[in-house]
Amino acid sequence: MVFKGLIVPAADSFSDVEGAGTALARVANRPLVCHVLEALRQAQVTQIAVLAPAAHVAWLRAYIAAEGPAGLDVEYVPYEHGAFERALASVVRFVADSPCVVHAASGLLTQPLAPLLAAVAERDLLALVHRRPATDGSIALAARRMLRLTGAREEDRALELAGSCSLELAGASLFGAGALREAIGLRAWRCEELDLVAVAEGLVDRGARVAVQRVGGWRSNTGDSADLLECNRVAFDTLAHDPGGSGSGSSSSAARNPEGADNRIEGYVDAHPTACVRASVIVGPATLGPGAQVVDSYIGPYTSIGADVHIEGVEIERSIVLPGASIMHIGGRLTGSVVGRDARVFRDFSLPRALRLNVGDGGEVALC
Repeated sequence: MVFKGLIVPAADSFSDVEGAGTALARVANRPLVCHVLEALRQAQVTQIAVLAPAAHVAWLRAYIAAEGPAGLDVEYVPYEHGAFERALASVVRFVADSPCVVHAASGLLTQPLAPLLAAVAERDLLALVHRRPATDGSIALAARRMLRLTGAREEDRALELAGSCSLELAGASLFGAGALREAIGLRAWRCEELDLVAVAEGLVDRGARVAVQRVGGWRSNTGDSADLLECNRVAFDTLAHDPGGSGSGSSSSAARNPEGADNRIEGYVDAHPTACVRASVIVGPATLGPGAQVVDSYIGPYTSIGADVHIEGVEIERSIVLPGASIMHIGGRLTGSVVGRDARVFRDFSLPRALRLNVGDGGEVALC
């Protein structure tokens, strides 16, 4: 079967500010939605429609053209608020009777999609559920409804959970041939987001075959820094295991290790040819964007260094440094951090010694 792909918006996927929104947040030095496209490409899904607000389509198209994977046929389906049904009619024409992967724009599965495609061959809908750490070991309401609907024994599922975990719906689902067209006819979209449980209920009422498949994990960017760093980790794991992928439209994603006798490079490191590394240690997976400068520093695993970032005399790991930022001689290791665009982080040696912070609206600073 030849699958088509549909990328759908989730809460806060796009923002009125260019480049903002959870779908365009940068992980492993590319917008998150580009990693979604990469996951589809690796599953041999090459015809893809992207459903997005009309006001944001031009920005989205530009980012995907510049940094998305090559070899995809991407169609944009814009919608105006209040005219969402018209956009869904365009989706029906695009998908027609093909099986389809429906994937949220701002999240990633922690496992490849390709092995899951075969599981939908004899089904109309395959809903994906995953285990997510929680405090009470409960099953989320949507997942509970889906398990009951498909006849899965909820108590057996709960007993399988190791430790304190909850079972939740993932942001990706698989529709059999013609099933998405039928699902769209059910009008099961709430606030421009797909209500998968309502779709499943409607399909079952019409005699469709609906099943649940547990996957290794799903990580969604909700705007929280911890979620963003988790998406960063998942994206890096995918790149590290597929270094020969197509990468962005302008260059290959194969590892390019910065050379130099005074550097030590370990593991998968993707450094742009214009990045400069001197007297530093980089342990991958990690990536350095165009014009990045790393001097006398340690860059640890799962670290994304954006374009024109300047890092000197710093130890940093499991972090995201966005374009234009600088981090200088902070006197400690930075870990699990997100440093914003054009931000400056430095240690001031002048007297009297004190903490001096300039934190913007909504900022967060943890002093350890």
